[in-house]
Amino acid sequence: MNSFFLALATVLSYFSCSQKNKVDSKTVDDYRLEIVDSMRINHLAGAWIQDYDSISKHFVAVSRIDQELVIIDQKGLVSSFFVIPHEGPNSLAGIFSLSFKNAELQVFDSRNGFHFLSTEGAIKYKFTLPYSYIFVKQSIGETFYLFGKEMVYIRPERSDSLGGGPMGGLIKYMYDLPILEAYDTVAQKARHLMKFPKTSLYADGDYYFIPFPTVQKYGHRWYLHFARELKYFVFKEDGLDLILDKTVDLGVNDAILPVGVPFEALAEYSMSDQQAAKINQLYNFKGRTIVIYQKGVPQERVILSQTDPSIALIDKTFAAVFDTENELIKNDIPVPESLIFTRAITEKGEILAMKDQDYFGVEEDFVVYYKLKLLN
Repeated sequence: MNSFFLALATVLSYFSCSQKNKVDSKTVDDYRLEIVDSMRINHLAGAWIQDYDSISKHFVAVSRIDQELVIIDQKGLVSSFFVIPHEGPNSLAGIFSLSFKNAELQVFDSRNGFHFLSTEGAIKYKFTLPYSYIFVKQSIGETFYLFGKEMVYIRPERSDSLGGGPMGGLIKYMYDLPILEAYDTVAQKARHLMKFPKTSLYADGDYYFIPFPTVQKYGHRWYLHFARELKYFVFKEDGLDLILDKTVDLGVNDAILPVGVPFEALAEYSMSDQQAAKINQLYNFKGRTIVIYQKGVPQERVILSQTDPSIALIDKTFAAVFDTENELIKNDIPVPESLIFTRAITEKGEILAMKDQDYFGVEEDFVVYYKLKLLN
């Protein structure tokens, strides 16, 4: 199931970058993402870091081996690794989401609910959801957040939402239904929350492929962003609900937006001739929000590249930083193209990014990760 894992990394020369920019006609201090440390991981099957546990000071990664988890310390040394079987004792049907909290691994199984594992792979306890579900996902995400007495997670699609057709009403539901589900483990009841924001590109009535929402909780604020859209949405807690408080645009004037079609034409829709702008990762450190993004490639260039291999589809990576009120401080901060950013960030504000093997065209038997910090 976990066949999407990225290639291993090689050597990267020390990098730092800076650029002066203007926001609202005011010159701001120079911001840059600077490499402050690195670590080399010697694991033959690779290690794509998914999360960081500030209690144990360790990372959890997945490898190219199906359902293998790797526990790594701050120096890149492998503390443990194990394969979770698909059948029998301590088995999982598949890893939909994965978190590392309080020296415990949290897994949302693709079929059988939540599982809590030790760092040696033993399932300590688990519980299932009271209905059959399926997942439509882009990558492994956070397992759940706590909201009062409830566990909150990306809403899975109920199996009966297929509606009898190849896709049935499933895609339309993704554009209409709330983003999250809250589950009361005592009452064994589930409810929906976080309404789909009407200020999103995906709410204009057209079809833009699957939204693939990502949700992150920082304090009492909940951050939402979608694939192929340079906006994020800040929700505030209001009793038992989450209410949209602010829509934040990255302010990138030359971004390439996706091309939509009416929902009636979704069967003929293809992303093969598009390379739209997208948010790769979003982080929050000491109240400031850091967004890693790409601007996309014009559609005509993408189409030409399909018949002319000499046309390179270069899509540079940038960063934007926002203040505690989610007001833009600076965007278009350059980011090296040889890095693949993970969702892991340490308590020191160090962002973990993997060296991209494909960028250099050299394969090694180890993985190199860099720790970057936003400096000004």
